[in-house]
Amino acid sequence: MAYFTVKTMVTMEAYLVEDVEADSHEEAEAIVKDRIWNDDLAGEIQARQEITDEHYEAQQEFMCPECGHEFNEHHMSRNETCPECDADLPDFINY
Repeated sequence: MAYFTVKTMVTMEAYLVEDVEADSHEEAEAIVKDRIWNDDLAGEIQARQEITDEHYEAQQEFMCPECGHEFNEHHMSRNETCPECDADLPDFINY
């Protein structure tokens, strides 16, 4: 079995409706913006958030049999030697 590192980006959105007292549209928006950035609405945001997009990128990880240096498949596709000790790497090495 191989060892992989998976980078994940999850995009979420939350739709909120807040009633505030203010003298103008700009002030009302500023009040809600402050509440959001001060985490006053964190619970409501978390309760209403939904995933709108997701992206996954897996990279296979390898270890040099000579020095134990860890590196990923992108290095393997460009080089035939270890980036740390310059040892020749076999055609396929894995954790």
